[in-house]
Amino acid sequence: MGQTGLDQDLVARIASRLGIRGLVVDSNEIEPYESSARHGSGRACAVVRPATLEDLAWVVNELITAGERVVTQGAATGLVGAASPTVDGTQWILSTQRLRDVLHIDPINRTATVAVGFRLSDLNRQALEHGLTFPIDLGADPTIGGMVATNTGGARLIRYGGVRENLLALRAVLVNPAGQLVGSDKGLRKNNTGLDWTQLLCGSFGAFGIVGRATVKLHPVQRQSATALVAVESAQVAVELACALEQSMGEFVSAFEGMSDGALKAVAHHQGQSVFAEPAPYAVLLEVSSAVATGTGLDLESMLMTWLENRMEQGGILDAIVDKPAQLWRIRHAISEAVQSQGPMVAFDIAVPRSSFASFRDEAKRLIEEFVPDAVLCDFGHIGDGGVHLNMSVPLDTKSTAIESLRVALYDAVVVKFCGSFSAEHGIGPYNQQFYDRYTEEPLRRVCSALQSQLDPALQLGNVRLGGVTVEDWPNV
Repeated sequence: MGQTGLDQDLVARIASRLGIRGLVVDSNEIEPYESSARHGSGRACAVVRPATLEDLAWVVNELITAGERVVTQGAATGLVGAASPTVDGTQWILSTQRLRDVLHIDPINRTATVAVGFRLSDLNRQALEHGLTFPIDLGADPTIGGMVATNTGGARLIRYGGVRENLLALRAVLVNPAGQLVGSDKGLRKNNTGLDWTQLLCGSFGAFGIVGRATVKLHPVQRQSATALVAVESAQVAVELACALEQSMGEFVSAFEGMSDGALKAVAHHQGQSVFAEPAPYAVLLEVSSAVATGTGLDLESMLMTWLENRMEQGGILDAIVDKPAQLWRIRHAISEAVQSQGPMVAFDIAVPRSSFASFRDEAKRLIEEFVPDAVLCDFGHIGDGGVHLNMSVPLDTKSTAIESLRVALYDAVVVKFCGSFSAEHGIGPYNQQFYDRYTEEPLRRVCSALQSQLDPALQLGNVRLGGVTVEDWPNV
């Protein structure tokens, strides 16, 4: 049965232009689009699925001119609800999953121009044919558009940076003027001609426009790598180890991941075997890599082994496993699933300066003990860049009020005391709009409000308000 209340003339025009695959109005077929990976679900009145940049511009013009509200959605792998419709059933979902009209690799320029409906794996499969890669390493497989909208980071940010550092140009569609195409496909690394759409729209969570195409830097595929899983005495030793590795192996360092004892125990229980021979208070997964092939005089595995032996003599390292990268990364990537298998999971995506990493963990443990004393901390994260996935397993009867009290206290500590971020990677959405409003300085909110008023004056696009909400509305967001 189709949705009621739709403008049937509008539906007919869209169906005529986009075809049977481009429009979804049956409620049963809409349902899969109405929930995201973890947080955020609602009701949509319809789903549009344009397949070309031109169709994207056309359908945005049709919807906005008709006064409809639109939320853009890629693979729906986000965790803050920014790509989910509101609960009132008034929003159209604009799905970018069919926007796959261009994927062009320029191996000489080392760039890719790619439509936003392609997934990260699609891009890297094509780039690999030229010995290149887009090295944003993630646990999920998002669309390129979602990565641009959220300025995705990942496990190898320490080496390559996030999306913003690797984004050269984009094409996008505005809602004011409705359907206006802006931007370019220029693969320029040097273009000092003032502000551009690329940096304005990257990391704006779909609040200012809809990205349709991106031109990104590609990097040489790493032809050799060496990986070690190292048990250490504490998180502080882990941070010291990261600094020492960088001093010794410099630009070869491509990842440095931390794992708590709780995370290691969860993985051991889930996989049925211990990670180390003896329990480890903390562990790090470190990786060094190079585009230089083996047999050319550079042997990263020998270099890493020698470095580890020297560090073990200095103390702090309890055990070390050097194995094939895929084997060790499998342990790291198993943590989230392992923690979830233990029961309800509460997750915080935060970041602090690397110099504050260990002291922040101590403060976080104190706050968890105060507000949710029966929680089991199973944190892991990117020590290389200060990112922390502060995940914990909680009893089934844990009260939501206790979790929310912990969240507020924890975010206050992160932002105020440790000069960090309450959302390191997952971005801003309805799930954390109140914290954006709470911690974002007023002058910046005024600038964002002015931009949003210019680019989306009727607030028809998405459900993120970078200008903030009013103080009176804040408790109800």
